[in-house]
Amino acid sequence: MPNTRLFKTFQVSGEIAPYRIVTVDADMLATQATAATHALIGTSDELGKQPNGTVDVAMSDIPEVESGAAIAVGDPLTADAEGRAVKATATGQHIIGLAFAAASGAGEIIDYIYSPGLMAVSV
Repeated sequence: MPNTRLFKTFQVSGEIAPYRIVTVDADMLATQATAATHALIGTSDELGKQPNGTVDVAMSDIPEVESGAAIAVGDPLTADAEGRAVKATATGQHIIGLAFAAASGAGEIIDYIYSPGLMAVSV
């Protein structure tokens, strides 16, 4: 069964690498997330920022993201300083969803269940 996803195309402010967590600025320009305090909207596709200054952002279903550290299945995911997925551990951190695959360290492309929100309790 194919995995269909909703992608939205945004104009970009700055660079966005492939499979990175994305947020938007006050002008609704996509930017690569750099902290767990950003409102996280989705992840860039396998191209990242395109030459025309846009990025396609996955905003549903089971997208892919690059890990920034070891991740276990089910971990709530937030952004590190490079827009990669890391385990959210503190109350009030923004999350993009839950890990649907494990990563043994940084640089792995993993699936996650898209479910943005805020951490309600510390883990």
